[in-house]
Amino acid sequence: MNTVIIGGGITGLVAAYKLSKKGFKVTVFESSYFLGGQASVINIGGNKIERGYHHLFKNDKEIIELIEELDLSDSLKWFKSSVGMYSNKKLYPFSTPKDLLSYKPLSLISRIRLGFVSLYLQRQKNWKKYEKVTAKYWINKYAGKEIFTKIWGPLLKSKFGYFYNKINMSWFWSKMITRFASRNNKGEEILGYLINSFDEFIDKLVYKINDNGGQIFLNSKVISINHNNNIATNINYEINGEQKKFEADIVISTVPNFELKKIVKFNKNFQKKLDVAKYLGASVFILKLKKKFSPYYWINIIDEDVPFLGLIEHTNLVSEKYYNGDHILYITNYLDYKDKIFKEDKEKLLDKYVSHLEEINPNFKKEDIESFVYNSVSAAQPLLPINYSILKPEYQSPINNLYIGNTSQIYPEDRGTNYSVKIAGEIVSLISRRINER
Repeated sequence: MNTVIIGGGITGLVAAYKLSKKGFKVTVFESSYFLGGQASVINIGGNKIERGYHHLFKNDKEIIELIEELDLSDSLKWFKSSVGMYSNKKLYPFSTPKDLLSYKPLSLISRIRLGFVSLYLQRQKNWKKYEKVTAKYWINKYAGKEIFTKIWGPLLKSKFGYFYNKINMSWFWSKMITRFASRNNKGEEILGYLINSFDEFIDKLVYKINDNGGQIFLNSKVISINHNNNIATNINYEINGEQKKFEADIVISTVPNFELKKIVKFNKNFQKKLDVAKYLGASVFILKLKKKFSPYYWINIIDEDVPFLGLIEHTNLVSEKYYNGDHILYITNYLDYKDKIFKEDKEKLLDKYVSHLEEINPNFKKEDIESFVYNSVSAAQPLLPINYSILKPEYQSPINNLYIGNTSQIYPEDRGTNYSVKIAGEIVSLISRRINER
């Protein structure tokens, strides 16, 4: 069966691999010149590194199984993580229960309470009981105002911006579950990384798709999904300024909902479902440094006067020996995709950020930056309101042979590479069941 997949990110490539393995005739259309989405790799100073920082958790079952299936297990290495919190102009360790008990911005009573609340959430299994309330409401009620004001509130605000007080509690629950599941018996967080970068994972998927008879078109933007009698019949796409048509028996769209709405019309009820999840864009600098910036892999920024939300020093997770002795630091921000920051001159924006880096680490100087790459994406973080399980768009669209798989359907978990793999597998299983039922 002619199967068209719109989007060559991880969801699209995994779906193409799994379907081509089953004998489907698969064609992937990717509007960009590269594959893999935010897991795709760029070159900075001779080093391969993902456009968006990536790691795996111990409970990332679907992608770990796929890595094994692709014979890439030897590339998957596990490392001890380290977390810092920048609060009140000071950097604190925040990796272990001992660090929590020593965290001075909170009163001792709140530190103890934070530990108990975290352990309580870790033991909860039913996420649906949390989706009826916002994270802000639940944290204030059960953890206390001080914990919300000084830790979780600022983190929610930095990640979700104007939407922070509407994020439902089930998302927060899932974040805690994932973090705890990746800890060892000493309370240390252990994270995984493909030592040859995710480029190896993407390349292997592409090889398998081609080997199974599939094809992939880059720089090919789908401009319409055409349907008749509630069945998708073909797509129109644009390549090198020329419009072309491609016949399809099955169509899988992995683009964000607002992009999907531009290329196909659904009934009013489904259109509304596609509108529920809003998106924040991501603005990311990747710096190649002469020396280590901090002792931590991940630094959460609590102070609201700092104009970015986090620092991820990749070479504090994966040794700099894999990167020719260079140090790699991400500066990350989630913002409304219409925010003026996306139009700012990148040199000037980096200068603004550097002044804050110098406050966080007084030994840091702009001259420590050997080179940098800037990356942005318009639909990086979906914003999910309360009771989202009844609002979430289904994989099967109202058009019989058109399926949807994107980050708005990762719920209650946070978006991530593992869940992109999981969505692809669920869509492929759904397609296989429907065909077998005929």
